[in-house]
Amino acid sequence: MSDRVLVTVNNGVADVRLNRPEKMNALDPGLFEALITVGEELKTNNSVRAVVLSGEGRSFCAGLDFASFQAMAGREGLEGLTSQRPQRTFATAAAAGQQAVFVWQELAVP
Repeated sequence: MSDRVLVTVNNGVADVRLNRPEKMNALDPGLFEALITVGEELKTNNSVRAVVLSGEGRSFCAGLDFASFQAMAGREGLEGLTSQRPQRTFATAAAAGQQAVFVWQELAVP
């Protein structure tokens, strides 16, 4: 598991924390992939009854890390945002950014 997302499960509650406080938890490709991985793992954890999503530091999430995406555009363009994972059950969720959102809708818990 990535250090970009911290996860603890206590008494059925999964505490999921974005962990890029130096960037106000701004989303970059690595954080998208970490969110997908954590969401997929929590879907199979039958002890989880609820999930709390928060951020380390002074901000939950500042949105996209534009500097990260601008650097990617110079190397490989937006193709780098497409996850190498199998396509989500939501047919429109091919890109990692979409998968990082839709995976939470697939959890059977609030």
